[in-house]
Amino acid sequence: MFPALGAGVVTVSFFGIHWLALCLPFLLWRLISLKRPSVLVTGILACLLAFCLCLWTQKSWLNTTVTRQANIKQTVLILPDEIKITGNTMTGKARDINTGQREIFIYPLTPEKASDPVMSNLSMPMLWTIEGQIQPILPRTNDNQFDNQRYNYHQHICNQMRIKKVDQMVVQRGRGIVICHIIRKRLSLYFARLPRPLSTYCQQLIIGSSDDNTTELMVSVKKLGLLHLFCISGMHIVLLTVMVRYLLVYLWWYRENIDIFLIILLPFYLIIGGGSVSLLRATIMAEIGLLHKYFHLDSLDGWAISLLIGLMIDPLALLTLGGQLSYLLSFMLQVFPVTLSNLKQSFFLNLVSLPSMLSYVYEVHILSFIVSYLVIPFFSVIIFPSVLIGAISFRLVPTVTYIINAGLKYFQLLLDWLSLLPGTIHFGKPPLILAVVLFIGTLVMVYRQLDLRGWLLLALIYVLTFLTIHFPINGEVTFIDIGQGDSILIREPFNKKVIMIDTGGKLVFNQFRCEQKRQQDDAQRVTINYLKSKGINQIDVIFLSHHDADHIGYLPTILSNIRVKQIVVPAGMENQPAFLKKFHGVAKSQVPLIIPVTDNDDLNRFPLQVLHPFTAGQGKNEDSLVLAGTFGGKRFVFTGDLDQQNEKKVIQKYPQLKADILKIGHHGSKTASNPEFLQALAPQYAIISAGRFNRYHHPDEVTINTLRQLSINYLSTQQFGMIKYVYYGEHGKIKTTLKGDETRWTLPNYLIN
Repeated sequence: MFPALGAGVVTVSFFGIHWLALCLPFLLWRLISLKRPSVLVTGILACLLAFCLCLWTQKSWLNTTVTRQANIKQTVLILPDEIKITGNTMTGKARDINTGQREIFIYPLTPEKASDPVMSNLSMPMLWTIEGQIQPILPRTNDNQFDNQRYNYHQHICNQMRIKKVDQMVVQRGRGIVICHIIRKRLSLYFARLPRPLSTYCQQLIIGSSDDNTTELMVSVKKLGLLHLFCISGMHIVLLTVMVRYLLVYLWWYRENIDIFLIILLPFYLIIGGGSVSLLRATIMAEIGLLHKYFHLDSLDGWAISLLIGLMIDPLALLTLGGQLSYLLSFMLQVFPVTLSNLKQSFFLNLVSLPSMLSYVYEVHILSFIVSYLVIPFFSVIIFPSVLIGAISFRLVPTVTYIINAGLKYFQLLLDWLSLLPGTIHFGKPPLILAVVLFIGTLVMVYRQLDLRGWLLLALIYVLTFLTIHFPINGEVTFIDIGQGDSILIREPFNKKVIMIDTGGKLVFNQFRCEQKRQQDDAQRVTINYLKSKGINQIDVIFLSHHDADHIGYLPTILSNIRVKQIVVPAGMENQPAFLKKFHGVAKSQVPLIIPVTDNDDLNRFPLQVLHPFTAGQGKNEDSLVLAGTFGGKRFVFTGDLDQQNEKKVIQKYPQLKADILKIGHHGSKTASNPEFLQALAPQYAIISAGRFNRYHHPDEVTINTLRQLSINYLSTQQFGMIKYVYYGEHGKIKTTLKGDETRWTLPNYLIN
């Protein structure tokens, strides 16, 4: 029997608390070893304060988050730099002028709306009187997926609005902090007119803004481990203050006046720069440095104060990659011996940050250690000043701007070339306990400067962690929550075989703007992200059940990111244009061997048996592959979108066919799940893969009633997110990313009653 649903979710929910709990003993040991009672007391009080703030914040989230979808009509303040248009959708942040609560909003655009006054006043703060719906922000629904809910919680945003109509719009005059948002928006519009990649560099490095072009820029930067250079941080604040100071000295300003000017300027730049965790930390430390002669605080005191203030503003700041890297690396710079060479500093900084990077990015390039050492001074002396000069000179001396832009193109080509060199280690996501051991072990090594045996021990822990990820003793059958589509991963113990059934995809109707990039991002942020977290960079075979877009639409994205050896399709589909179109733009070296099959074909190389189709077809629903296999002592049957008539033909040809776990056909549509078919297979569990708020209203109430009448337990990705059967030997259990109550408000009543 399977254990209670939701088992295994606890680690996901309390990930941050585990990190803090495991790091606290090391922190207390360090405070005690200083033998300074005042420092020990202050440290303990700071920990208690952070703990209380976390509890208060969590309670505030619970009280602020709505529990269901509801109609609203309210007036909200829209700041110009917090609006973004992607494809045919406007998104942004708004503040309810009555409650003061911040909320994200989604405003679908049409050609008619694109020409209305709302679109012509996006550079000024506005009051909108809107009608629409308010609802909770969906949590992440797949393991290791980007958590949009938590990301917004960090910004004290708990709900989202779907705007249907803007009844009234009033342009507001800028006052106080609002002026900073106006400046930020105008800078963004100005930078958008610059040539690329200078435009993207300005957006990223000066105002901390990002767009689709930034995403393309960041690909090679992430691979080389240079992400911290392209996020506004301490380095940028130091460079900015140095450049401003140099300019004002040139203009004959007194030093005292320069310090006062910078003390006033930096808080405004904090808002203009986007207010990220790293920028907040750097700004506070810079302010304390400027006020040193008044308070007599050293740089380490400034770091501690910046941490306390940062935790007061966002108690969970250290549970983000940006927060961890910013505070950790800045702390290490404060405690490094003065005699330590720049090369060793760079090496130690990369090494200390490695456990955090692997926990979020899952891979590292072997060149990142040396590239960061070489690029950081070049970035400080050449790239950052050149970006500022290029932005300033665009209207004055355009030639200078275009020369700088040409230089940035060559710099970007160099980064792209370096990132493509062999050396990327697909490490995967370390287990929590091992990540903590690696982190603490690295700190001890750097702090104690141990001998060769210590370094060998640390290397051994990394090797064991790598082997644990890449050769796990457990296997899994995972139903990925890919929305309105199917995508199933089968991974045998020790990764002996890695198999995927369908890739998922998105059906596009009446496009206002091309959304191809966003479609690929869905596969990138869910499927590819999960595969990389598991250390998987190769798939032995992909079975494609039929040619519908919601089953094969993301195939190009998979092929571009993961090596695939073979693709198996129902016979006849290999010649269909809808299928062949998926290989357009894919390099020939990345196109795998395509194998058409019927139930007469024997796939002894793989642990799956083909039960359908019986003859060659055209890859339609009625031609869907039906696959069966045994994993962890349980019999699985996967039916694609097979219709009821052909389901009956399958059991007529295979009357002994049984299933412990059945993937319900056609996302729970009433066109599938024939009662005779279900009764013959007698599954213990039925898995339904369907999207929330899908236009087809899948799963159908008829299908749910049939499952209930036959006493078949059913699990839907709509309600539970990713559904995994994790097994050891002949025994296993079902785990789900969600407990089941987080998305109840999105489900039809017949699915949860």
